[in-house]
Amino acid sequence: MYNKLIDHGTPVVAEEERTAAICTKEQASKLVIAAKGFVLIIDLEKGTSKQVFFPLENKEYPFASFNSGGLFYTGAGKMLLVLDPFKECFVDYQVIENGEEIVGFSFAEDSEGMIYFTTYPHCHLLSYDSKSQHVVDYGSMHAEEKYPGTVALDTHGWAYMGIGTEKRDIIAYHLITGQKKSLLSSHQRQKGAGYVYLGNDGTVYGHIEASDLKNVLTASQWLKFSQGECNPAADVAPSSFIGTGFQKVHIPNESNYQIEHYSLSEGLVQISHKDSGIQKTIHLIYHSEGAELSSLFLAPNGFIYGTSMHPLQFFRYDPTKNSLQNFGALEKGGGGNICAYASHENLLVGVAYAGGKLYVYDLDQQSSIPRLVLEEDQIHRPRCALALSGTKEVIWGGFPGYGLVGGALAIYNMDTEKQVVIRNEDILPFHSTICLSELSNGDIIGGTSVEAPGGAVSKEQDARLYVLDRTTMQLKCSFVPFNGTREIIAIYTDMYNRVHGVTGLGMYFIWDTEMNSILSGKDLSSYGEPIRSGFVYDEPNHTLYCLMSNALIAIDVKQPCPEPILKKGLEAKASSGTVLFNGRVYYGSGSHLYSVSIE
Repeated sequence: MYNKLIDHGTPVVAEEERTAAICTKEQASKLVIAAKGFVLIIDLEKGTSKQVFFPLENKEYPFASFNSGGLFYTGAGKMLLVLDPFKECFVDYQVIENGEEIVGFSFAEDSEGMIYFTTYPHCHLLSYDSKSQHVVDYGSMHAEEKYPGTVALDTHGWAYMGIGTEKRDIIAYHLITGQKKSLLSSHQRQKGAGYVYLGNDGTVYGHIEASDLKNVLTASQWLKFSQGECNPAADVAPSSFIGTGFQKVHIPNESNYQIEHYSLSEGLVQISHKDSGIQKTIHLIYHSEGAELSSLFLAPNGFIYGTSMHPLQFFRYDPTKNSLQNFGALEKGGGGNICAYASHENLLVGVAYAGGKLYVYDLDQQSSIPRLVLEEDQIHRPRCALALSGTKEVIWGGFPGYGLVGGALAIYNMDTEKQVVIRNEDILPFHSTICLSELSNGDIIGGTSVEAPGGAVSKEQDARLYVLDRTTMQLKCSFVPFNGTREIIAIYTDMYNRVHGVTGLGMYFIWDTEMNSILSGKDLSSYGEPIRSGFVYDEPNHTLYCLMSNALIAIDVKQPCPEPILKKGLEAKASSGTVLFNGRVYYGSGSHLYSVSIE
């Protein structure tokens, strides 16, 4: 049994709500909440709920939804979905094969009842006729931006699309003639997103002051749109959408109910009646396969810590007792995850997406949850953290926010709870540090990515390794290990000051820092994808392990030129890594925590 793969269970049995709408029919109202792979239909009068899974075992995330004529519209992956919540079944679904990754990024309706929706990443506009179930693709509405966060139709045959994030825009498109134009001048095309919506008076309103895809409800200058033009608006009519982000709900005017709060992870919906003001809470029951796991960390107290993703919940595993404990949600955690950890004595630091949150956890207080200390949006998507030797400091890095290229580094002091931020422009412009290590003299090794996951356009072609002087924090040197490599996923410095690394394409390499040369390189992509935080060192045996999605690779660091060899294939595919404890490597596979022996 010791040598076998062990499934230690699902640390977080919960789902995250992604979008919702109230559907009305003959005075009846049902709230539909869409999540990964299913919808939950809630009868607001009876307080009951019904779970309906997506067709064809589709387990993609939805992003937006819409109600029209009692039907619920959403998208998941490449699939457009139409649900009749009163029949409790999907009445249509279509896989849209137009080269796009996400269908249904935003929804709207015209005065004739035609449904319109958008896609990611090329901002296509499409229409859906609920009577004929016919879909029309009008093509891409923008050549550069990727996020069509909002769409609305006027009564003159014009569609308007609010777009971001690197350079915001609002596009007007005439459905009959195909005329397409930007409504913003070149100096208005700054970082952010355009925002449009159909008011309950039939007029399209919007603004250009959304700082990201969620902050869309306030503006100093509102606009109204008609016949392909926009003008300042003194007053605006309310939208049928309330809330932002994954708490956005489409509520038709004819509904008798208002949604105060809803959460699948909490398992409840709080509603109020518009006329009587009476409030009530409906408790939700649904089946969940569990939330996928993020990176793991073995703390000095012998426990393994981690979080789930969508929703973020903090858990602990005791390997000596084979027991899991879920501590629940973190302050402002939302749908993010702690991506990387570092520890010093009794303090554990975790850095989290979204918004570059830094949490501190007292390992002596085992019943508490991590405390939110600060937020740094220059590292909106953290990827790495390292406790600096001889200090009580943690250095961490990652990607920037929406519309930006190149993330910062930050050095956090555990005693003062202050930090210093180093911009990417002061290290490697347009690079984001996504893995960190340390040389014996204290100098810092960083591995970068040139990707821009927040919707901007990459400015560099090749990821780099670099060395920072620990005393001055100035760049000493940098180089490209392999041309055409976009990311260096993980690095580890061995006792000989050699840096072991693996790229995003699965190329393993060793960099001899003394000779400043690559000793060897080997393609590991046949073993699957490299796993972030995938290096773990077995000190007694001088063996470095590299976790790939389908295999565990062993590297004997005592050798002058170590060769990676297959240790064993993984029966359960790895998706997050990894810690080594008592002869077993622990990793995440989807929502499950697994371990495999290295013996």
